[in-house]
Amino acid sequence: MKKKIFNIALVAMTALLLFGCGKKEEAKEEAKEAVKFEITTTGPTVDAIKKKGKIVLGTSADFPPMEWTSFQSGKEEFTGVDIAIAQSIADSLGVELEVKNMAFEGLLASLNSGDVDMVIAGMGADEERKKQVDFSEEYSKGQQVLLVTEENKDKYKTFDDLKGKIVGTQLGTLQHKFATEKFGNNCKGFDLNNVIIEQLKNKSIDAAFLSELPAKQFASITDGLVIIKDLGIPDDSGFAVAVKKGNDDLTGAVNEVVKGLKDSGQVDKWFDEYIELSNKEAMK
Repeated sequence: MKKKIFNIALVAMTALLLFGCGKKEEAKEEAKEAVKFEITTTGPTVDAIKKKGKIVLGTSADFPPMEWTSFQSGKEEFTGVDIAIAQSIADSLGVELEVKNMAFEGLLASLNSGDVDMVIAGMGADEERKKQVDFSEEYSKGQQVLLVTEENKDKYKTFDDLKGKIVGTQLGTLQHKFATEKFGNNCKGFDLNNVIIEQLKNKSIDAAFLSELPAKQFASITDGLVIIKDLGIPDDSGFAVAVKKGNDDLTGAVNEVVKGLKDSGQVDKWFDEYIELSNKEAMK
């Protein structure tokens, strides 16, 4: 599937990796190539978005390769798999994409208040969240893992090994909910994943509990960190786009794009691209 990539996407990717600039414009072109159809869904929410000429994305840009803040072009830009998906949705609607970056724990409240039109932030579509908002079909899945220091890799292999220890999580995440239920006050929540990693490096916490994708990124760019997998945590929720409950027309439009991106192999391709890109930027 990953080999089924449009030639223009390959050209864009090559330029992106070689020169590290123009990412925003290239991502737009790739998005347009990946989704070659116009959204057929209509309704009050879609019509309102088209009328204002933009769709507003809520995200938390500290979650590579899903989304992060890049300064490679000399100014702040948001990039990653989720940003590329959002751009595809905007392009298919024929509107501009506006990105609002905020703390993960505030995303759904912002969506329900109407401050943003959709949320794409590596967010798991679990049953509790489905009571608050509607979700598109899933575009990716990933297990939950622990990050520990090299010296503790044989000491902390299961959650039971962390009894009485301090576990760091991101506020508002499924990991934070699970760890709080298991460890109580020994679960420490932070706004940003970057802060959790610093706390782990400084030994202010004993382990970080994260989704596998960002954990791999942080382990690959941070000396002395090791991933502990196969924790036996039941979690069937994959990443999906969140839309305000009842906005069925927008959910349908988003699903058309997500299905097109998945079926074409574009989502897989973006994962490969943005994993490599985020690693390159982190090493600079």
